[in-house]
Amino acid sequence: MNKFLICLFFISNLYANVPIIIGSKSFSESVINSEMLALLLEDSGEKVIRKFSLGGTKVAFDALNHGGIHVYPDYTGTGYVMILKMNGEREPKKVHEIVSRQFLDKYGIAWSKPLGFNNTYALTIRKNDKELSSIKTISELAGKLGAYKLGAPYEFMERKDGYKGMASEYGLNFSQENIVSMNAGLMYSAIKDKQVDFIVSYSTDGRIKAFNLRILKDDKNYFPPYNPAFLAKADFLKQNPVLKETIQKLEGLISEDEMIEMNDQVDRLKQDPKDVARNFLINKKLLKGEIINQEVQTSFISFAYSRKGELLKLVIEHLWLSFSAIFFALLISLPLGVLLTRKEKAAKLIFPVINTIQTIPSLALLGFLIPILGIGFAPAALALFLYSLLPLVRNTYEGIRAVDRNFVEASRGIGLTNTQILFKVEIPLALPIILAGLRTATVIVIGTATLAALIGAGGLGDPIFRGVSTVNSNLILLGAIPSALLAIIADKFIGWSETQLVSKGIRLAKKRRA
Repeated sequence: MNKFLICLFFISNLYANVPIIIGSKSFSESVINSEMLALLLEDSGEKVIRKFSLGGTKVAFDALNHGGIHVYPDYTGTGYVMILKMNGEREPKKVHEIVSRQFLDKYGIAWSKPLGFNNTYALTIRKNDKELSSIKTISELAGKLGAYKLGAPYEFMERKDGYKGMASEYGLNFSQENIVSMNAGLMYSAIKDKQVDFIVSYSTDGRIKAFNLRILKDDKNYFPPYNPAFLAKADFLKQNPVLKETIQKLEGLISEDEMIEMNDQVDRLKQDPKDVARNFLINKKLLKGEIINQEVQTSFISFAYSRKGELLKLVIEHLWLSFSAIFFALLISLPLGVLLTRKEKAAKLIFPVINTIQTIPSLALLGFLIPILGIGFAPAALALFLYSLLPLVRNTYEGIRAVDRNFVEASRGIGLTNTQILFKVEIPLALPIILAGLRTATVIVIGTATLAALIGAGGLGDPIFRGVSTVNSNLILLGAIPSALLAIIADKFIGWSETQLVSKGIRLAKKRRA
């Protein structure tokens, strides 16, 4: 019995030392709220891993449900409509009660109490738009919108409480060609620059005030309440009471005006969400320290230098992810390509499969892999591995087949075995074509690896997506420029390797054929 208790104590302590993985969706408010939780946990001595800017509700929820993250903030209306597929209730307390009960029963997931504000969808227009100056409510737009343009987030166009339902409820008649789906962060620039006339915004977005916009009243109470709260597996909360206690410190803490101000600091003033969250917690006496007054970075060089530590970490993550995928793809592709030159019937079956994999959209493949492998490195590396197969297998196959059969027969005539012919004749002669496939695969993988940030795998896509969501060009460049440079350097390195690996005679013959 004593041995059992000691073993149980050891296991519980081991489990307690596991870092708490905190997720967020890919917009400023979600990142800020997650950062608050992370900072408070770190202040209490807990180890934290941040998996921020995950690609939408499905990715974040699937990650929580399958153990890829332990906690993340979401909205009661999102849980009610998008995940539970329910509709009709609009009273905030009742919606919270429904999602709390249903999520616990169906998924074993607990909702915290709301953080204190409501961030609902809102139909928004420019204040200085004279043609629409008399419009105060959404109902007044019925039958008047044929020539106007609407910009809306991708997710809103597919949600049960999204565009179709709103258009039906209010009789909105935007023509299909005038409806533009876009990243939420880009909508504000679009309406400011008069590329669209309406946007579906978030009611707590600071850019509504900063961009001189106004919200039309949801006079039919179409949108459900969107009160943010933290979601976590109930069992995980029981075994990590410090997480539950920390979340409780944030319940009811944030007013709508305070959230608008924090969003504005990140989205318009380009401040770091971590610093904005820390300042808020210091003001609320939940953290000790001095308020950080950020200077606005005007130069990309100075901005990149200030983030050099973060940039180095992202580059290492990006390289590890990319070259792991390439390494394992090489291990599979080269033998497979050679084998298919010997088994033509198999080639007719294998190549259509590999070609089909290449046509699957990257985000769709990543989304498909999450329920199987969770989020993070594993599904991202597998997706990149699959995308690199076609150029590697195809070029190996074509390179071997292109070898002059006279050389093969001559080699066999002097007594070389099939294995010796492969390694001393066929592969050396096919190497320029094989390396060309490797160059193509490497560039594809390094570029596509930026999408891995959407499922919490890190890398240089992380600042790109954060920059897009906050319209911060410095952040976008912080990810895009190093990613492009890595692809160029890798391509040049493989090109140089060809001069070392391929004999001079073969290279000269290749040039003459070119």
